[in-house]
Amino acid sequence: MPKVTIDVTTEEIKKLLPQMTAEQILKLDHEIHEYLETHMMMSVAQTSFPEWEDKEEDIYSAI
Repeated sequence: MPKVTIDVTTEEIKKLLPQMTAEQILKLDHEIHEYLETHMMMSVAQTSFPEWEDKEEDIYSAI
């Protein structure tokens, strides 16, 4: 199944919030926080392993 992406502005999201239930808003808030936490952890972890970026040792790149 093809992945569909859309561009949504924060203003558009703000307009949608009044149409959502409190439960939906809380779920969205939780998912946003999870995404941000994961993104920040991955960013920090990525800087911890610069030696893994050695292209000469990337034995799986040709697979």
